[in-house]
Amino acid sequence: MKAFKFPGAFLFPILMLWTTRNYVHVDRVACPWLIRRFVDPEAQFVFLPRDEIMEFVEKTGAIPFDTAGTGVELDHFEENGVKYCTFDAIAKKYDLTKDKALIEVQKIVRAADTSGGLEREPMAWLLEVVASGMPLLCNSDHEALEKEFPVYDALYAFFQRKIVLEQHKDQISELKSRGERREFIKKALNSLPTQKKV
Repeated sequence: MKAFKFPGAFLFPILMLWTTRNYVHVDRVACPWLIRRFVDPEAQFVFLPRDEIMEFVEKTGAIPFDTAGTGVELDHFEENGVKYCTFDAIAKKYDLTKDKALIEVQKIVRAADTSGGLEREPMAWLLEVVASGMPLLCNSDHEALEKEFPVYDALYAFFQRKIVLEQHKDQISELKSRGERREFIKKALNSLPTQKKV
């Protein structure tokens, strides 16, 4: 597999390299989470100023996303009068449409990252709060990803839990303690149809 070096002396295979704007916020955290969890588990990310991204892509073959209007495929878009974010574009390109819990996460990310969404979807404030506060506690965009990914894991698990509660309502109602219910739900999560990594 072909590889290259960029400033910082890290060596990355071309097929595993993605690039976006630096100083990450909601979409530029959510998209790397989506990519790592469901598209490319070995993905590496390079964060650059907007005006340096396309030159970097030409030199390395990196996949650009959320570049704020530079004309790349994986960016915000509008369809039938509805505004979508880059998370939507990635989910659409890689056909991540079969996992009900992931679809719910997608709705929250879209609301948090498009105009007017925070007013329509209260849960979107969770991602806005984390995206605004966490980078202030970090020394790099990569560190922000590392610390914010568990929030997205928890959000995804929350929606998986809702599905289990609906599917096994009668069985769960018979369990007496929170511990029993939680263990039942954790086991049931493994039986849910999820979007497998490629």
